[in-house]
Amino acid sequence: MLMVLLLAGQAQAQQRRRSQKAVKTENMPKYDRRKFHFGINLGISHAGLAIRPRGDLRELLPDTVYGVRSVWQPGFSMGIESNMRLTELLDLRFTPTLTLASRYLEFDRPSGIDVFQFESTLAEFPVYIKFKSVRLTNFRMYLIGGFKYTFDMASKVGAEDGASYPIKLRPHDLITEAGIGMDFYTPFFKFSPQLKVSWGLLDLNYPESNFYNQSIDAMRTRAVYISFLFE
Repeated sequence: MLMVLLLAGQAQAQQRRRSQKAVKTENMPKYDRRKFHFGINLGISHAGLAIRPRGDLRELLPDTVYGVRSVWQPGFSMGIESNMRLTELLDLRFTPTLTLASRYLEFDRPSGIDVFQFESTLAEFPVYIKFKSVRLTNFRMYLIGGFKYTFDMASKVGAEDGASYPIKLRPHDLITEAGIGMDFYTPFFKFSPQLKVSWGLLDLNYPESNFYNQSIDAMRTRAVYISFLFE
């Protein structure tokens, strides 16, 4: 009986040592020493417009427009990740991205609700600073922040048939972004889920001579992104 207990205790000790050794093993231990990293960024978005109407619309535009609001819509993005190591805990990141987005505006009118849809194909050029925590075996947290320039290749500004587009969005935008993410080191690649929030800095409202446009003082981009990075 004593022999059985001794063998069982020895087996448990060996298993515990193997488990501790496995936990302490780092995948790709030299990965973060590289100056440059490249990867693929796939993401989904939820985007809308922050609307600032002009005063009291019932007084400004009687019997025309009572209110205006933005309806957020989902989108999809795909980009190429380029990462440069600055220090042990600081990186510079550039991620040219193509984003397909859709946004809606609803106008409350005496006759009902008028809806306008904006289909956007955005070429985005963001530059971020990545603040990393200390690596814990195969995991680390990070914060990310920066700016990006976007160009809407599907903008209707300059369309010949202007009557069909009473509301237009300017094609150029400058956006500030901030987010949080996690790095997971696997034996073959690094996987990083990431959450970002975007605030547009420029007014996208393009002036037109109609009561829809006259009801809006300014509108700016707002979006939330969930991204998945593979490096």
